[in-house]
Amino acid sequence: MTGPEENYSAEAEASSRDPHDWGRAMALALTRLAEQLAPEDSEDMHASLVDRPLHLRISDHESGVMIALSTQEPSGH
Repeated sequence: MTGPEENYSAEAEASSRDPHDWGRAMALALTRLAEQLAPEDSEDMHASLVDRPLHLRISDHESGVMIALSTQEPSGH
């Protein structure tokens, strides 16, 4: 697992602005983040996310939204 000073981020686009439609984008962003955090030979990739504080940002993007997850707290907070 990574050290506390290392910061990782991942994002995925949802093609809708309705929060009910964001599940796939959220899952994709989580998977991309887990892939960065987990050791290369890990068979239990999701374990790298358990008990780890994550930061979520949702922003407008074309006809939908961009879901961004990171291990770093946004600046100014």
